[in-house]
Amino acid sequence: MRKNRAARIAATALLGLGSLGAFAGTAHAEPIDYVKIELFELHCQQNSEGDHDEAYLKITDANGNAVKVWPGNGIKYQTMGTGYVRSMEDGNGNAALILGKEQARTLTLWDYDSTSSDDKLGATLVTGSEVGAETQWRTVEGSGGIYVIGYRVVDI
Repeated sequence: MRKNRAARIAATALLGLGSLGAFAGTAHAEPIDYVKIELFELHCQQNSEGDHDEAYLKITDANGNAVKVWPGNGIKYQTMGTGYVRSMEDGNGNAALILGKEQARTLTLWDYDSTSSDDKLGATLVTGSEVGAETQWRTVEGSGGIYVIGYRVVDI
């Protein structure tokens, strides 16, 4: 119980979601129950161009802004070709992956392009109510590419 309360307070502070009054025992509002999207794997069933794509993943944050979450560690993109499988776990440290159980976020896969605007490879909506389910596998398609994103929604 104490760990879950501390996680909620930390999530609220990270996301700028307002005062901590709900956590201090005031009767004004119920505390938001937070969950986290854990990225698992990306599978390329068909790349969108040439012999490979330069894939990266963004998520809409609590303010509606698109935030890059994968790949992490300062890497711009991961090379993906048909049949490639990449771990996405290095993106799991991003605070934008935290949301309330009653909220939703959009994951959007992009193909980096140095000579023109990046190509959207597809998007999927993830809801906080998916918490506790097994790994979810969502197919996204766009610009001729077909990818499968694996993720879990876990309680924090």
